[in-house]
Amino acid sequence: MTDIHSNWMQPSLQPMDTVRIPPDLLTSLRQHALFQRTNNESFLERLACVMHLRTYGARDVIIKKDEPARAMFFLLRGSVDVCSADYERIYATLPKGSCFGEIGILYSMPRTATVIAKTKCTVAALTAEEVSTLLPQFPEVEKILRFEAEERLALLKKSKESGTKLNRKPSVERNVESFCETGARVHLQRMPLFSQCPEEFLHSISLKVEPRHYPPNALIIRKGDIGTEVFFIVDGTVEVTTLDPNTVIARLGAGDFFGEIGILLNVPRTANIRSVTNLEVYVLNRADFLTVCSRYPDLQRQFRDMAETALHNLQEKILELDETAINTVTEGCKYVPIDEQHYGAPLGSIAANSVCRTTSDQDPTLPTVVDVLRHTETKKRRASVAVWSDPSLLQFAQSKSISPPLEPQKPDHAYTSPLALEQGSFMMLNKETLIRLVDYLDFASILKLAGVSRNCRHFLENTEEILHQVDLCPHHRRVTDDTVIWIANFINNRARKLSLSQCFHLTDTGLKSMVQQGSNLIELDVNSCWLLTDQSLALIGSSCPELVSINLSNCRKITDAGVLALLEEKAARNYPRLTEIILSYCKNLTDQTMHHLAKYNAKSLERLNIQRCTKITDDGFMAWADQLFPSLQHVVLNDCSFLTDKAIAYLIAAAPHIQHLSVSFCCALSDSAVEDLGQLNQLTELDASFCGAAVSDASICTLLKKSPLSVLNIRGCVRIRDTGLQTIVETGQLRYLNVSQCSGVSRQVKDLLLRSNSVKTFIV
Repeated sequence: MTDIHSNWMQPSLQPMDTVRIPPDLLTSLRQHALFQRTNNESFLERLACVMHLRTYGARDVIIKKDEPARAMFFLLRGSVDVCSADYERIYATLPKGSCFGEIGILYSMPRTATVIAKTKCTVAALTAEEVSTLLPQFPEVEKILRFEAEERLALLKKSKESGTKLNRKPSVERNVESFCETGARVHLQRMPLFSQCPEEFLHSISLKVEPRHYPPNALIIRKGDIGTEVFFIVDGTVEVTTLDPNTVIARLGAGDFFGEIGILLNVPRTANIRSVTNLEVYVLNRADFLTVCSRYPDLQRQFRDMAETALHNLQEKILELDETAINTVTEGCKYVPIDEQHYGAPLGSIAANSVCRTTSDQDPTLPTVVDVLRHTETKKRRASVAVWSDPSLLQFAQSKSISPPLEPQKPDHAYTSPLALEQGSFMMLNKETLIRLVDYLDFASILKLAGVSRNCRHFLENTEEILHQVDLCPHHRRVTDDTVIWIANFINNRARKLSLSQCFHLTDTGLKSMVQQGSNLIELDVNSCWLLTDQSLALIGSSCPELVSINLSNCRKITDAGVLALLEEKAARNYPRLTEIILSYCKNLTDQTMHHLAKYNAKSLERLNIQRCTKITDDGFMAWADQLFPSLQHVVLNDCSFLTDKAIAYLIAAAPHIQHLSVSFCCALSDSAVEDLGQLNQLTELDASFCGAAVSDASICTLLKKSPLSVLNIRGCVRIRDTGLQTIVETGQLRYLNVSQCSGVSRQVKDLLLRSNSVKTFIV
């Protein structure tokens, strides 16, 4: 980090004519919501004069999680990533003109996220001390800013007293995104109920609201109860239902409100309200609301009229459902399409950032019945099978380094002499038998056999029918750039399937030695070869003409350019295109990779794994809109928590023949996406575990009606309930079902279904 203008680092104010104010800085200040309310150009100019201009290189750390917050930053050039402390998850990318850390100018609190420079960038920093020096010169501005602080502190105090976390979502941490974005006032002002209210009214309401959190599937309002509170949704989704929980009248999201009918019209609650996802709300009790409204008679009449209209619309909707039940699932289980749902405020959709609070690796408890899905996971390993379980082989593999030259080893015991072995029973076996025996040996055992005699070594080095499958993963700590040269010469272009999984010492130099002897390679696994770069991918594309399957999982340095180089090299030489690509945990890959796959591999691709590629968004799948992937059958999207229903829609249109799909922890999906999967008429296996709002009784039952699904994992899906599970099982088409950690399903129903033996493998 360097300072561009050292004189800006002085804490004292300087005359405006001695300081050149960047126009980008003034524009950013004017556009910021915190300062728009001040509407004072002189204040902004003086504020800009005391800021410090700093520049950061790409990947430099600007803010560290848990550090004290004493400054705010305005981004003048470049872009920054808001991420977790270990840099693993990118919560948001802030472009030029954004600001972050501004809560530090009002009161000190630890940073709750890390901010790093995505590209070379220039920021203007402002400390709390400089603001406190400047504010007394502008009393009106100080009043507005103190107003903001008063509202915010009141909210934080109530949050602390109630033990409720104000905002659980990392992507909107209080000191990362806009100050106003995390205050109560801005959320209230955006709601139709308060959009035209005066400033003083909003301030009074903001001081009265209380933050509250509800877990998924929590009953917030019960029909018939006496209402004492009105709720304003900050983050998350709720469903409005009648007494039948399967009849959904409406879905409400961030910016919507509910409970106003009972408060303003003094009537019992008219419907049940249940949370679909983790829910953050502001709650205002009846007495406080009416006290504030009493000072504004016109507003009170307006609110009452809105409540009467909402009540009328709700009653009409319930009557319509009673007359014509919409049955998209099973008898007695009704679901109202999203585009027909209306209630109270405008319908709120499930936002991508309102569903998922954490993300996790692939569910380790998946059963053997979905081994095909496992096959595409990041820790895929093709282990050679040894028919002799001699402990000495394992000891040899652990104790002997693979290093040239490999000479026959002197026996530790009085074995038969090499000459006797050459002339004895082993070498007297016919060639076909020897080949079959060697095929059962792991690589360490083959090396040990090569040291027995000259004939054994000659046979192993010159027989074309062996060493077609080589797995070096068990010896990954000893595979280096030096040892791999000799290994490549020993294998001598015979390998068809090569696993270098977890050989983390291997660099581009070592891999070059291997792939230059890989003209017959069909499958290559370089999972967790961390040091490999894009250079290796270009070399693989040009040196392995027969390659159709590659595993690049957890290759941390791989970028879009490397994937492009691999695909371009194969296309330029008219080599067979890839049929399987595993890119899980390649976190530098972006939507550009999806463009490259659509351009070069649309016709041939059969398997794709982009688990935890968190920079791939809906736009990446949009690139598939004009392409057809007729061969794509296996897709793993686990932990792609930013993908929404749009991505699923593009995927369904582009790849209609998908048979195996995994969307575990894709928490931004809604139940509409799951229902749409019914268009995949060949879908037989689905892993939708921990998918938050995407999995409900209605959506799964609708999917089962439309698809030949036989394997279903909905572990940790809290919207699955007893009636829905019974309906799912009664379809009789599932041979495997996992409903473990589904909190909405009772133990009694699980036991009942287990005893029924309706599902061959039932995990509860």
